[in-house]
Amino acid sequence: MIQKIKQLIRPYFINYIAREIPLQWTQKKESTQLVQWFGSAPSIKPPVSKFCTLIEKRAIITNAQGEKPLWEGYQGATKTTRSSNQVRTQPSMGNLFTHLVTLKKPQYAVEFGTAFGISGMYFLAGMEQVKQGQLLTFDPNDVWANLAKDNLSKISQRYQLTIGTFEENIEKVLPSGASIDLAFIDAIHTREFVMPQLEIVLKYSKSGTIIIFDDINFSQNMRDCWNDVAKDSRFSATVSCGDRVGVVEVK
Repeated sequence: MIQKIKQLIRPYFINYIAREIPLQWTQKKESTQLVQWFGSAPSIKPPVSKFCTLIEKRAIITNAQGEKPLWEGYQGATKTTRSSNQVRTQPSMGNLFTHLVTLKKPQYAVEFGTAFGISGMYFLAGMEQVKQGQLLTFDPNDVWANLAKDNLSKISQRYQLTIGTFEENIEKVLPSGASIDLAFIDAIHTREFVMPQLEIVLKYSKSGTIIIFDDINFSQNMRDCWNDVAKDSRFSATVSCGDRVGVVEVK
């Protein structure tokens, strides 16, 4: 069994060790954290987390459990089930998430939705490396969330998983007076959902907060949404990382 898992994850090792992630800046104030962290090169090659092997083993085990039903509130889907591999963060981008956590050292990071917990494991890997921070993660799909909880707990206990939406629960979960230092917006990929969620994140953010958007090329609707976010004057730096992820820094 162990040998079979090693054979299955070998392609992922090649991917996350060898791949550089192209960068495309829309706003680029030189004094910002993002510009200082990412540098002037046209791409970034994040270091490989020491938790990568364990995370990818967990990803394979989770995907082997097959497709699971979508949350009943998910709108517009023509297919009502998904597997872990169909929605997960890939290893190269996961290592970028870990890297950002080690640089930012957030006291509180938020993630929505949790899905099967793959991206959450990469965020937690960064928190374990710097020995600080807590991940507040949200997903209304109890089937997915229970699988995610098993995965997240294999990396760290520095998390609180809420089975419910971010919008309805962030005020209950984030301690009074605390700020969001890093956020990962990865729920329903349409402007109608993302923009109101962004406004809530900004309500609890401060100067220097890092916000990550997943699936920025999910559809034309989402591409237009990201283009508007990337030009928003409330941010001092905005950059697309590869063809899937956008990152902004609050002014």
